[in-house]
Amino acid sequence: MLEKFKDEAFLKEYRESEKYKLLREQFEKMYAERTFDEPLMLKFSKFRMFAEKGERNLYEFALNQHIDTLHMNAYKALFWGGEYISRLEDALYDVLSIYVWAIHAHVPDINEENYYELDLCSTALASAIAMIDYLMGDKLHPLIRKRINTELRRRVLEPFKAQEWHWEDRYNNWTSVCAGNTGVALMLKFPEEFDALLPRFNENMRKFIAGFSDDGVCYEGAGYWGYGLCNFMLYAMLVKDYTNGEIDYFKDPKVKDICRFFEKVTLSSDIITCYGDTTIDIKLPTSLLFPLKSVYGDEIWVPKESRLALPSHFAHMLMYIEHYDPKFTSDELKNAEYYMPDAGWYTRRTDKYAIAARGGWNGDSHNHNDVGSFMLVRDNRQVLIDMGTRYYTKDYFQMPNRYNYLETSSRGHNVPVINGQYQANVCDTRSYTSFENGIFSVDFRELYDIKELKKLIRHYRAEDDSVTIYDEYDIEGNGSFTERLVSYLEPKISEGRIEIDNVVISFDATKGKARYETDIHMTKNPDDTTNETLIYLTSIDVVSSESSFEFKIDMI
Repeated sequence: MLEKFKDEAFLKEYRESEKYKLLREQFEKMYAERTFDEPLMLKFSKFRMFAEKGERNLYEFALNQHIDTLHMNAYKALFWGGEYISRLEDALYDVLSIYVWAIHAHVPDINEENYYELDLCSTALASAIAMIDYLMGDKLHPLIRKRINTELRRRVLEPFKAQEWHWEDRYNNWTSVCAGNTGVALMLKFPEEFDALLPRFNENMRKFIAGFSDDGVCYEGAGYWGYGLCNFMLYAMLVKDYTNGEIDYFKDPKVKDICRFFEKVTLSSDIITCYGDTTIDIKLPTSLLFPLKSVYGDEIWVPKESRLALPSHFAHMLMYIEHYDPKFTSDELKNAEYYMPDAGWYTRRTDKYAIAARGGWNGDSHNHNDVGSFMLVRDNRQVLIDMGTRYYTKDYFQMPNRYNYLETSSRGHNVPVINGQYQANVCDTRSYTSFENGIFSVDFRELYDIKELKKLIRHYRAEDDSVTIYDEYDIEGNGSFTERLVSYLEPKISEGRIEIDNVVISFDATKGKARYETDIHMTKNPDDTTNETLIYLTSIDVVSSESSFEFKIDMI
């Protein structure tokens, strides 16, 4: 992969050819937006905020300005040289002097000196610096190259060799991002050391792959699928070249299933299922989908470019450029139905709507208590919604506080409220799913941790223009059962009927009565009220003595 970017003929082709015109325009726009002559000062007063107040956005924003300036000037220096080399040296000089490359939220104890913490940010920065040094070589000032060697050895190689890191025993995006980028940095800068550590990196990647279901489902959601897999892709492509094809992860059938995951959870041209800590406006990385298309061909669908995120990491820019082909993208999203039995997930797309429903458990990484829930999309809009993530703070990741938030609690999802209680975060419980005769069923009684609840099974029948949801339950004593439906738009309620955005939910008015309340979904800092979204929580209180309730969703 990288040798192409040492070829002056290719660099000239990129600068001048019509084929890469769109990419040049995209990156020029990003260069103007993300390059700073004098990035915001990294202040200790902001660095300490996470430890003392749980606030993380202010310091991360400033840190990202320094890092983005490095990436963008590396891109310009590689392809255009000249004055951009000097700007790149300034950016390198800057980041090589930062106290710790990790974000402050991942530094265990700010009272202890810690410049070597290996986290998502520090390892990604290390791989970028190593790649810059590898490609730019003697075009960089000798002092800068010596500093690169010293800092990568001090901050990455020696700490990695000195201990086993917590993320080496995880089965999620941390493993691929941290291990993958550490591996890339050592592969390019300290190859002899990398050779000795290769079995350890192989084990890290095995754990990352094992963290997906046998169906290739990323339990963390589509956002972390793209993030984790993109960094895995970088490592996998480079280690394949490095070992002359001896290590080729792309031959693994499970890796192919993992790579095809996003299409199974894409609901419309602009909406992807946002389970867990995934943003509702998620965009998929070009630096992942274009390389995947080049590896797997027609088995990979690449959506239109407005749905794709331009990479800001230097190495990911090169992956995008390396595999770019304007013919790869397509507006066509075919109708399809997917049942993923190992994960317990289900998706159906029709001409009229799309639905995603899930089983699983409440012990996923970046978990929300949402087993049995669903999303309904109509006309490229969420109608019955999943809010996805909330802005990140320390409190958001601490138990039991995490499940006090609307976004993570089953209170904010399309699942029943039973005896006035929501789902519990009990990690040793699970659901049981099936798909027979066109009906997706989820038995999720265990998820409520209510001893009086003896039965809870939800059935979904998704037809061409409607969805019927039928809940069976058994509650000892005088228990209560309430259906919950969540939307961004205010519902219009009448007897036996709820209308939301050209969708009608109908039910037997003698068995249930509808009402709604409101709450706030926050996507950014709570002090920024412009990022507050009003959420409508519609309830259907079941008044029937029967142990079942059915409602039908029609598209009008």
